Amino acid sequence: MKEIGYIADAVELRAWAKGGVFALDAFKDELWAALGEGEDAEEVAQLVVSEIQQRQQILGDSYPFYSDGYTVEVTVQQPNRTTYLFCLGLSLLPPAYIENEQRSLQFETVAMRAAQGFYGGVALRIGAPWRTEEIPTFETLLNRVVQLIPNLGSLLETAAPGGGDAGWDALIVKSFRDNSFPRFIVLGNCATGRSDWLTKGMETQPNFLWRTYFAHEHESVLTTFLAVPFIMDEDARRKKLSDTAMTFDRFRICEHAPESSEEVAQWLESSRPAALDVPFN
Repeated sequence: MKEIGYIADAVELRAWAKGGVFALDAFKDELWAALGEGEDAEEVAQLVVSEIQQRQQILGDSYPFYSDGYTVEVTVQQPNRTTYLFCLGLSLLPPAYIENEQRSLQFETVAMRAAQGFYGGVALRIGAPWRTEEIPTFETLLNRVVQLIPNLGSLLETAAPGGGDAGWDALIVKSFRDNSFPRFIVLGNCATGRSDWLTKGMETQPNFLWRTYFAHEHESVLTTFLAVPFIMDEDARRKKLSDTAMTFDRFRICEHAPESSEEVAQWLESSRPAALDVPFN
C-alpha cells in the first residue's frame, strides 16, 4: 500500500480535477478495489481524512481545500494559481505531463520566492535555463551576482559550464544598509522528483561557484537550502539536515509563497484530465 501522505495527495488532486465536492464515501469504494488483500479500506480512509485535516490546520489560508471529515472541496476562487496545487501536480502527474518549464523555471522561481520570504533579502534565480530578455548571456547573470555581492570583484570566467549553470538554482543576498561585508548569502537547489531528491542539495560545493567565476571570496556568512514539491517527513528532513542547510518542502514553500504564475495555472488546467486518472495505490 502507498503511504497515507501519497493517498491524501491523490485525493486532493482528484478533488480539484473533478470540481465541486469530492465525497469520501465514493473514495472508499474505489479504495477497496485499489488496496491489496488484508488492507482495511475503512481504516485507511480515516487516516487519509485525518491527514487532510492536519494539512488544513497547518497551512490555513495557503491550503486550497476544505474537509469536514466526509467530503473534500476546493475553497479558493483560483486554485490553479495556488502553489499548493502546483506542487501536487509536480508530485503526482505522470512525467510525460511535466515539462522542463515546470520542473526548472517555474518551480525554482516559486521555491526562490519562498526562501526569500523566509530569509529576507534580494533574490536572483541563477539556475539553467537562465536566459531571458534581461539576461541574454551568462556574463550578464554573473554581473548581477556581483551587483548583489560587490566584494566578489571582477569575473574570471564568463561562460556557463556546458551551457548550464554552476550547480545552484537560486541566490539570496541580505545586506546591511552600509552594503558592506559580511552579508548573509543563501544558495538553493531544487529537486522535483521523488526518486532523485536525495542526490540533490549539494551537487557542487558553493566554493565551485565563487572560485571559478569571481576574483575574490564573498567574505560573508553563507547557508544553503533544498526545495522539493512533496511533503517531507522527519526522516527525509534529517537526511538533508546540517548546520548550514535548510529544507523547504511543500508546506514550507506554500507558507512563504502561496501563489504561482499564470503559466503554472495554464499548465495545471491542461493537465486536469490526467489528474483524474492518478491512482490511489
